[in-house]
Amino acid sequence: MCVASLLSGAANGLVAIHDLDVVPPTPHTVSCTYPVVCRVTLDSDFRHFGSVETVQWYPLDSGMFISSGTDKLLKVWDTNLVRVSEFLFVVVCFLYTFL
Repeated sequence: MCVASLLSGAANGLVAIHDLDVVPPTPHTVSCTYPVVCRVTLDSDFRHFGSVETVQWYPLDSGMFISSGTDKLLKVWDTNLVRVSEFLFVVVCFLYTFL
């Protein structure tokens, strides 16, 4: 796995890991597209069935991260297998707004 990487989640339920070790073409580049080193595809049984709202690396193991989405699932991922770990949590989420 790359040294510097970025997790991303999408509105269609996809999760991807981007390699940030790639140097942009010039120092004055305003935007840069970093290559995807692995992703969960649309045909995967492990993807979220709704928008992915949060992705976060697990601080004690660089091979694991979590994701959560509007499907009310919290998933623990193993990057060595690019699949959901054996743990699956159903999270009941409530949104409160104060006016």
